[in-house]
Amino acid sequence: MAYAELSPAALQRLTRVPLREIDAGGVSAEAVLPWVKSLSEELADHPVAQREAVMRVRLLDQLHRADHDDLGSEGALRTLDLIRVRRGIVSVEELADEVHVSPRRLRYVMRRSLGVTPKFASRVARLGSAVSRAGAGAASWAEVAADSGYHDQSHLVRDFRDLMDTSPTAWLDEEGRNLQGWRRPAP
Repeated sequence: MAYAELSPAALQRLTRVPLREIDAGGVSAEAVLPWVKSLSEELADHPVAQREAVMRVRLLDQLHRADHDDLGSEGALRTLDLIRVRRGIVSVEELADEVHVSPRRLRYVMRRSLGVTPKFASRVARLGSAVSRAGAGAASWAEVAADSGYHDQSHLVRDFRDLMDTSPTAWLDEEGRNLQGWRRPAP
């Protein structure tokens, strides 16, 4: 029998499962680390004095692989879908938990695969929700902001300016004639 003490970060990288989902008392290593069986067989083939060194090398190999494995474009697209479903009202940490990577890794993978970060994608989705809400008719821009997950109306205005290079009212003046059944939100 061999034991290895891993830091929480190393275990997270090896398993790609949030640590809170692992019950140390009731989960076998094979359940979260499928390559452990072949490691056990390899260790059995070595003299006891060499097992620790072999295990260290194999664990480092696995950590190196875990660092270079990737959530990939499929995972990035899955993250975008989660953002869309939640209308942009989701933290990067929640998204990372959903796809079983660290927030830093999620930002890296999305930037590499899609050219945007999860935070930027959430801003766009939240603004899209606000545009839909305004187009459907709302009593006020403050109501649109609240219904769309913004902290306040000024936060909504800032996203309109940053992402659409206009104000909400100017956008509605331009697009309002194209919207069916809308009524102008109060300022």
